[in-house]
Amino acid sequence: MRTMLAVGSAVMVQLASALTLSLWAMPAAQAASFDCAKASSQVEQAICANPDLSRADEVLARAYATALGGLSDAAKAAVQKGQREWLGFAALACTTDAKPFRVALTDDQQGCLNAVYRSRISELGQSRMEGDWRVYPQTSYSLVDDPDPDAYQGVATKEISSPRIDEESEIASSFNALMDEADAAAQPDPKGEDYLTADTMETTTIASVTSRRISLSMDTYWMGHGAAHGNYAITYAHYLPQQERMLTAEDLFTGNGWEAALGKLALDELDRTIDGGIWEESRADVPKVATDPSRWNFGDNGLEITFQPYEVTAYAAGAPTVTIGWDKLSDYLAPDYSNLLY
Repeated sequence: MRTMLAVGSAVMVQLASALTLSLWAMPAAQAASFDCAKASSQVEQAICANPDLSRADEVLARAYATALGGLSDAAKAAVQKGQREWLGFAALACTTDAKPFRVALTDDQQGCLNAVYRSRISELGQSRMEGDWRVYPQTSYSLVDDPDPDAYQGVATKEISSPRIDEESEIASSFNALMDEADAAAQPDPKGEDYLTADTMETTTIASVTSRRISLSMDTYWMGHGAAHGNYAITYAHYLPQQERMLTAEDLFTGNGWEAALGKLALDELDRTIDGGIWEESRADVPKVATDPSRWNFGDNGLEITFQPYEVTAYAAGAPTVTIGWDKLSDYLAPDYSNLLY
């Protein structure tokens, strides 16, 4: 029978009760964050027996305590809610049937659990100061069992993480609302063709902050069960606090002809940096990609433009990024473009 689980539910929290000790205590004498003499569940026993898991559990407890520091009550409650959801998620994410472990975890399952821990540690690390802003991660977790009994991955996991500003201001309200919309759009469709058979992760982090912008990097990862490898995409968005909106092309460029100029510069740079040049069938698409603000990041030396895996060349090349120097774009830049840089 197919089982779909939203891990924030009370049932899931109960399934994760064996792990909740990790949240609240971290005795100095323990390698893990809880008393291994009292370990009862298969997950607890694996944590106590595996040095890598034991260390990850200890680091997680520290990361969680650090993440809560300095937050308002509302933001702290959001992080705590996310941690409770994660506990339920972690309890089942590496199982073969979306049910609590009844036998000892295999080596592969222990490696999987370690990766789940390390991912959460990284997310909690996003709770910090970024420029003038105190930010924290808003997260959600769910999973569904794969109906194929022969699937190597027993469950399909769904994870979303994005930043929020912890402040009572119009800017914070505007930014947080935009992040809420992005998270809603990132929610996987339960009716989607690969919903039951693919792991997905949408991770938005703050790439850089200046007085005029908050630049966001959005990493989308998906792994189809049975595929040789996962795939990913990298996009960007730039929040303008003074305007309380995201950047558009008109904020950076002005006049006529900038699209053609930027497209040609990007194409030339791809040919220069990719051994053998790009796929011939991709050449016509480069100008359209290059002029899309979701592909732009602000680099120290110029405008960085990111192309996705498989978009212009082989997967082994990753996500090719070219940098177009600001001097090469000077004829097309808006008069106040430099305000966006620093």
